[in-house]
Amino acid sequence: MRTSLRALLSVALLVGFYVLTGGLVVALGALGFGWGSALDIFGGVAVRGLLFGSAFALLFTLVYVLGRVLLVRPPLPPGVRLTPERAPELWRIVRDLATQVDTRAPDEIRLVGEADVTVTDDARLFGLIPGRRTVTVGLPLLLAYTVDQLRAVLAHESGHFSRRHGATVRLAHHGRMLVVETARHTTVAVLRGFLTGYARLHVAVEQAVSRQLEYDADRYAVAAAGRSAMVDALRELRVVATGWAEYREHRITPAYDGGHLPEDLFGGFARYLAAYREEVRLRSVEVAPAEPAWWESHPPIGERIAALRFVRDVPVVADPRPATALLPDLDATGRELQRVLFDHAGIQLLPWEELAPLLADRTARDLAHPLYQAAARLTGRADADLGLLLDLFAADRYAELAEALAPDAEDEDALSALTVAFERAVEVAAVDSAAARWQDSGAATPELLTTDGTPLPLAELVDLAADPETVPAARDLLTGLGIRTSATRPVPALPH
Repeated sequence: MRTSLRALLSVALLVGFYVLTGGLVVALGALGFGWGSALDIFGGVAVRGLLFGSAFALLFTLVYVLGRVLLVRPPLPPGVRLTPERAPELWRIVRDLATQVDTRAPDEIRLVGEADVTVTDDARLFGLIPGRRTVTVGLPLLLAYTVDQLRAVLAHESGHFSRRHGATVRLAHHGRMLVVETARHTTVAVLRGFLTGYARLHVAVEQAVSRQLEYDADRYAVAAAGRSAMVDALRELRVVATGWAEYREHRITPAYDGGHLPEDLFGGFARYLAAYREEVRLRSVEVAPAEPAWWESHPPIGERIAALRFVRDVPVVADPRPATALLPDLDATGRELQRVLFDHAGIQLLPWEELAPLLADRTARDLAHPLYQAAARLTGRADADLGLLLDLFAADRYAELAEALAPDAEDEDALSALTVAFERAVEVAAVDSAAARWQDSGAATPELLTTDGTPLPLAELVDLAADPETVPAARDLLTGLGIRTSATRPVPALPH
């Protein structure tokens, strides 16, 4: 079925949705009034209240969702406004792309702290009346992309607003959102099930329209930047999003909770991604949804890349420069965005070479603490320390300690958790004994170096501690390194 015919059918289903929901409200209300005394046989007042309540809930949901679609404008993410004076080349590219895809240029470009690029329009009446248009460019993505890749994504996003798409197609696409949101927000289970069935029918008809819009936008991207740039941009998008989520969760949030932030938050992310890009790439595949939700309008990235193979490539002048070249004052702009995203009241800004060791020490203490608690519970001693852990190892109580540490884990997983926690306990003991210190190595994770500048021999210590017969040798090695095994408690270095 042609896309235009599907769009017309989708609009018809949208009208039918209003007729259906309006009819349900009227029918439930009429049954509530009872149409004489016929309702008395069904339980009278209780059933009447249920029917009135269902009618009101459905009417409220319909009005609420319709109001959100027609009146409420989703707020833009916090960010920094990039004027043509601040980013002249970026503005030139965006305006050129708007002309190329046959749409109007944006009113504003904003730099945001998300791994995404979007074009939004403050449109009204299901997108038929245009409003203020804004391009948002995520600095994490800018740090990872080339200019060609950014051009491709900007062309794709701008292409969604191309005048080549008829009003019927735009109406069908926006109507889909209303139908799906109404079904998802309906609180009465029976009505939600009924409306969800209708919404699934609507999505099944409109899906080809939405997905064709995505494929068309991908073709605009190829025309603007070449097929290779668009394919690479799609592949890197999930990698950058996964890396940015990990970076915020494991580095920025713990530091912020402890009253610290890096002086250059986004520069730290660039370094993190450069050090761990391939590892993040593997993890990004793991976190990708195997099956998109039924209401998801975007085709999976893999399908889009496969479809691009059949799009005729267009020769373009390559621009492999880092996309950050489009921001003349990158460092100052990044720091300005950092101030917008985080409340700096009471926060100490530290250079990464100081903050990274603090975070590494905090992580080690947080992971060692449950092990000391498990040892204390197992032995009844309140003064659990590294020496007590070695005593338990010498008594071949590995399995007991692992179970106490991770009671819900399988045996092998529990022993792995024990190994990791013991490594962190040794690191904490080494720092507290002044036998080693964390040092920023220039990579994403600092190194723990002994006083003579060599890495702490954790692997050797773990191997010795893993056998009751060689635990005494582990004690000797710890002593030789100057690491105390008594009264070493994992007090967090940074307050929670």
